[in-house]
Amino acid sequence: MSRSVSASPTADYPPLAVSWYATIVLGFLYWMSLLDRFIISMLIDPIKSDLGLSDVQFGVLQGLAFIISFTLFGFVFGALADRRDRRRLIFIGVTLWSVASTACGLAQNFWHLLIARAGLGAGESSLNPSATSMISDLFPRDRLTFAMAVYSLGATIGSGTALMLGGAIIYWVTSLGEVVLPVLGPVSHWQLVFFIVGLPGFLFAFLVFSFPEPARRGRKDSAGAESRNWLQPYRNLFHFVRGHLRFFLAHYTGFTITAGVVAGCVGWYPVHLMRAHAWNEGQVGAYLGMSLLVSGIIGKFLGGLSVDAMYRRGYRDAQLRWFGGCLLVAGPLGVLAAVSGSPWMFLALIGAFTAILTSLQACAMSSLNLVTPNHLRGAGVAFYSTVAGLLGGSLGSVLVPVFSGYFSDPATAIGYGMATLMAIGCPLAAVALFAGMPGMRRAIAEQEESGLD
Repeated sequence: MSRSVSASPTADYPPLAVSWYATIVLGFLYWMSLLDRFIISMLIDPIKSDLGLSDVQFGVLQGLAFIISFTLFGFVFGALADRRDRRRLIFIGVTLWSVASTACGLAQNFWHLLIARAGLGAGESSLNPSATSMISDLFPRDRLTFAMAVYSLGATIGSGTALMLGGAIIYWVTSLGEVVLPVLGPVSHWQLVFFIVGLPGFLFAFLVFSFPEPARRGRKDSAGAESRNWLQPYRNLFHFVRGHLRFFLAHYTGFTITAGVVAGCVGWYPVHLMRAHAWNEGQVGAYLGMSLLVSGIIGKFLGGLSVDAMYRRGYRDAQLRWFGGCLLVAGPLGVLAAVSGSPWMFLALIGAFTAILTSLQACAMSSLNLVTPNHLRGAGVAFYSTVAGLLGGSLGSVLVPVFSGYFSDPATAIGYGMATLMAIGCPLAAVALFAGMPGMRRAIAEQEESGLD
């Protein structure tokens, strides 16, 4: 059977206005985190020049320093999200990453920047476990994917505006001439950019207290959540995973491969446009940023609404079913974009590719939280984010230049490297997700039979 119908949920949810307000605030904080995270990619040359950094050192700052800290602290925040006030955890995280982002502007050498980037990763690791857990308690199951899509708009808008807004801020700052600040004295333009994007976070962190902590739903007991041992949620999680191994293997494999394809390629889009089509940084920031922003917004709304409609019709594997199909459609479009000889054709096709796959996070998080019991959701999101981030996000960006090494033309090699990754990764991820559909149906049926939300 591919469909089943459950009884209507019995729990009373908050008013929709409250739920949507909370989701939009959380999405806004997500946008802030992405802007703070990616603004450094627009400041590579001036930072390297002022601090005398090498490409290898800058690679460590952009990726490794952030990812390791994000992973380690993500485990802690994930466990705490299952037993503590999630708003306070997010407040702590937003404050921490705002301190770290501002501290990047105070850096005088490589080690200062390394510590600041590690602090940024630690702070940002607090958001997803707590935010997705709260959203799962704010909305009924048949509205959850769309709510997750709205929340994850913060990532889409954040990555797009990191190019557009970041470029605009840098352009404005460089027009100021010499900048002298009270106490600090003369500062470089790149330092001022970090102050501009980092300091507002201290104020916006308080927004998380403008809505109530939602009641946790579907708990049979609170013993696991109240344990003082922060490792206990992960022990309980792994025990639960063993009982639903088919779903979790398929979920982790399919969505991690997809994360590798998407994250690996998107980081090389600007380089490809500049090398293959001779575009400058201004053109790339304006046109590519707008393409990713518009297509991402459209795709998230359409994907979220479509998956929730499928779930209401009884498809308890809707997230895996929908996204597996999206991968089969998006893969060929991405390949055609990467090998296209026209920059405008590239933007059009990569926009379609992005729109189709931009429901990645909404489908991944909602399917995970639908299957995972409430008292394990924070730990579950943290562990999945670690796997998808370390394996998918890290390896994807490396595989593109590895594949491009097999092509001789330096102008188009990156494009063919992206095309190779898309051609291999998209169908493999689709097969994995389709294989997990029976496991997801069985897990949700168990929860529906037990009367859990």
